[in-house]
Amino acid sequence: MAKLNYSNFESLKEIIDEIKIDYEKSDIKKVEKLDIIWREVVGNKILQLSKVFGISDDNILTILCADSYISNELYFEKNKLLKSIREKAQKDGIEIKDITFNYK
Repeated sequence: MAKLNYSNFESLKEIIDEIKIDYEKSDIKKVEKLDIIWREVVGNKILQLSKVFGISDDNILTILCADSYISNELYFEKNKLLKSIREKAQKDGIEIKDITFNYK
């Protein structure tokens, strides 16, 4: 789409071309380690319905869930899950402050 002469709007292509996503190798390694830990903590049944999405700069782990039911069930077990994940993650030098469950 061409830029309109009488507006200050940028085309979508111009905006996308300016977006630079820079993942650091250390972040990728963290997520890979957390994915392994998640597998150990929740087991196969829940693993089929959830996945480690990432960890924020303020050390909040995000888990993607298949639907709201799974998200709610995991939320009810949040403290127990968080404790187990923290213990295992600390051995790998990863700090986890909190955990969130998202189904969207």
